[in-house]
Amino acid sequence: MSTNSPGAAVDWAAYVDHAAAAIGLPLAAEHRAGVIANLERIAQVAAAVNSIPLGATDEVAEVYRP
Repeated sequence: MSTNSPGAAVDWAAYVDHAAAAIGLPLAAEHRAGVIANLERIAQVAAAVNSIPLGATDEVAEVYRP
């Protein structure tokens, strides 16, 4: 696994194996590749969101309540 430095490569396969073992989650072999692929996708989306610069006056959006 990598460090927490921004842009560092993450070994998602190792992460999935260790995280599943740590919480006692049985992960079927046929599901493992899909879990890894989804984490890779999530990381790509998070990187895109985190790349948007925020100014000093930017504020959190209010909670939408219909």
